[in-house]
Amino acid sequence: MNWLRTITRELVGLVVDDVGFAAAIVAWIACAWILSAYVLPPASWHAVMLFGGLALILLESVVRRAGAPR
Repeated sequence: MNWLRTITRELVGLVVDDVGFAAAIVAWIACAWILSAYVLPPASWHAVMLFGGLALILLESVVRRAGAPR
């Protein structure tokens, strides 16, 4: 059964290199969707909020990876 776990881990690793990065993107899209539906008034701010959040997530990931030992 250990071989099955290894194969599954490798297949997921092909698609998702950084699980925290992928989870942050999914969480931000969900938050942006909820905020745009219930909080934000004009539709023009929805795109700005989505882009800004995703840009900050990308920046955080780049900074974290730059400081990681190789």
